[in-house]
Amino acid sequence: MPAIGLPRRLRTTVLRLLAVLGIAAAVVVLAYAAARYTSLFALEELEIAGGPPAVREAVREAGAPFLGESLVGLDQDEVRRRLAALPNVRAVTVDRAFPHTLQIVVVPERALAVVRNGREAWVVSERGRVISAAGADARQPVVWTTSEPDLTPGAVVESENILLALQALRRLPRGLPERVDTARASYGEITVVLASGLDVRLGGPHQLALKLTVAARVLGTMAAEDRATLDYLDVSVPEKAVGGSTLDSQLEG
Repeated sequence: MPAIGLPRRLRTTVLRLLAVLGIAAAVVVLAYAAARYTSLFALEELEIAGGPPAVREAVREAGAPFLGESLVGLDQDEVRRRLAALPNVRAVTVDRAFPHTLQIVVVPERALAVVRNGREAWVVSERGRVISAAGADARQPVVWTTSEPDLTPGAVVESENILLALQALRRLPRGLPERVDTARASYGEITVVLASGLDVRLGGPHQLALKLTVAARVLGTMAAEDRATLDYLDVSVPEKAVGGSTLDSQLEG
């Protein structure tokens, strides 16, 4: 007789267990719904780190529409897309900090050059993204162009010549004895112009870091008055740097 009653008791136990699991699942669903659709975990604060104050303020303003949303249901991918679309932001990471905070770490765009087209001037990042209109106090090297008339903040430069000039500016060594005033490229040939007016001719885009290092070493060994006699320094063949002036004198090294 005890053996005959075992299946019935087993079925009863299983049914009770299923009922308990069902109740637990319902509780979890209700708890999630409460967290997602009520103010229990409402976003109240944006905690922003990284970048200068102006960038953090722009991020705070762009993130403000998300305030009040539940941290549980917050679409973090959408937050990242919204913030990374800012012209002065290269990338962001976001992380929930319950109960009411979203932590945001900003990687800002780094200004590299000013692209000028007539009266228009734009600050451009290392990767060729337009950050903002350039003010009169902009100190970055200038890249002149006539091929990009419609640049706007957030756009990416498409001109091959501008991108070549930016490649050279990204690789400038610290040892140059003068600051770079302008950079240009034409037909695949790149030139950077120092503040004194000296052209440093780099040739094509291959081995740019080496060519610029050679230029820095050659110019660094010369006295300022000797550098002033040169109009150009050609390091397109880095193994044989050649300098010249309007008087047709040449320096080879």
